[in-house]
Amino acid sequence: MTPKKHISDVVDVTAYDVSGGKGFVSQVLRCTLTFVDSTSPKDVYHTILKIPGMDSLNEAKEKSDFNFDNFEKANNKSKYVFMTEVHKFECDFYNNLTTIIDVPCPKVFQTQEWIIKKQEGVLHMEDLTLRGKTIMFFENINLTQVKCVIRHLAHMHKNILSIDPAIWHGKYVTNQETLADCAQLFAPTEAPFLERCKRKDVFIPIMDKLRKFYMNRDFSVYATKQAHVDLGMKSVIVHGDMHAGNIMWAIDEEGNVQNE
Repeated sequence: MTPKKHISDVVDVTAYDVSGGKGFVSQVLRCTLTFVDSTSPKDVYHTILKIPGMDSLNEAKEKSDFNFDNFEKANNKSKYVFMTEVHKFECDFYNNLTTIIDVPCPKVFQTQEWIIKKQEGVLHMEDLTLRGKTIMFFENINLTQVKCVIRHLAHMHKNILSIDPAIWHGKYVTNQETLADCAQLFAPTEAPFLERCKRKDVFIPIMDKLRKFYMNRDFSVYATKQAHVDLGMKSVIVHGDMHAGNIMWAIDEEGNVQNE
């Protein structure tokens, strides 16, 4: 937004949900602000509001064998408590760590914690949809892109190991077992997914190969919390959920994915 723009200059605000099928535990709204001096449909300002909530989870429960009640019983924790903790962790990351790790991240202008029955949580962040996009499961990634990710991870870990450990060590460990817990949560949905998907022949060999790892909770927790210690490696802050849907690549003017 240019400095001359002011809230009093806004004549219209529209928003639509862009998270369908991607933001499972949040609603992601792309907001468009039109100003009194906007000269065309492109002469507007876009921004993003990411709002945590249970809508997607509740919808999934109605349409499939997905059931969060099993997770609550196994972990003795309300799904709302779990969700607020996940959102708080994300707020803390953007507020406290992004300037330290110094890797490409969206700018976050404001965060608000989710307090049940008191206030909704939200992250107000820049809109990157015109500058980048994610790739899908069946799209290829090239060696240059792999090296790009490795370079940023190495830089992030170097920065973490170069600062006073008191700033971060032991403070961001709440979600260490989350992926292991979620694997158990989604287990009942595996068979129905395979029956409904159109690429059953592709997924079955992959899932058969990896199931022994992701369904073994003890192994998942060990890989996350203890394996690096046994290997004599220092603890660092890690991404924790790195997959194609969580990496946004730069695009050119034609919308083609680049190597950065």
